[in-house]
Amino acid sequence: MATLTILGSGEAFDPQVPNSSLLYQGAQTVLIDCGFAAVQALWRRSRHPEFLDAVLLTHHHADHTFGLPAFLMWLRNDRRRKLTVIGPPNTKQYLTHLFDLAYAPGMDWLKFPLDVIECSPGDPVAFGSINIETALPDHGIPVLSTRWEVEGAPQFAYSGDGKVTPQTRRLFKNSNVLVHECFGMPGREGPVHAHIETVLEVAAESGVKTLVLVHQQNEQRQLISDYAQTQTIFSGQVVLPQGNMTMTVG
Repeated sequence: MATLTILGSGEAFDPQVPNSSLLYQGAQTVLIDCGFAAVQALWRRSRHPEFLDAVLLTHHHADHTFGLPAFLMWLRNDRRRKLTVIGPPNTKQYLTHLFDLAYAPGMDWLKFPLDVIECSPGDPVAFGSINIETALPDHGIPVLSTRWEVEGAPQFAYSGDGKVTPQTRRLFKNSNVLVHECFGMPGREGPVHAHIETVLEVAAESGVKTLVLVHQQNEQRQLISDYAQTQTIFSGQVVLPQGNMTMTVG
């Protein structure tokens, strides 16, 4: 039975909630995004050095990646088997530079193999038994919106950051669970994020059963919650996690 844990649901500068980060546990265990306030949430889940099989980075912003050097340093002496990092184009160069800045001499600290798989939005990725389809949202930089399947059975979909695009709308079709960023109310979402009304419309047209809203702006979280409770756009379950939450996805 596969599960998805919301380790954090906060936006980049949230003073209360850890950065948006997910943990998928099935035949493989994959951390999805590792921001500067997300790695502690992972450690509270497990501190075993062999716990993870892979890390998927949806994009190269600090609140999705800056926890990774600390995590790799913590693993450096006790992990033995390969760790895979999946990300958009230039992830290897980005990670190498980030690690060098954080803890010189960077990758030379590691005693275990690190394999980096780069994926352009729109291209699929296979990792073990997991097939990951991708699409490009509108965030100003390459971002991997993802749809996760195992042997053809949908597990969940995750928007990453960014406004909805025709590509992401197609990607999310017939997913059981959709985790989507929802920065604010209509007109207050900013230029590169989604608002609650559009996200509810996407969930309704995609046929999902459960919509999980993450990456809300702290000042708008209550407004988004109130809107979600009274809306009539999407008839499924709407969840706004503020702490650690686990659900079955496959």
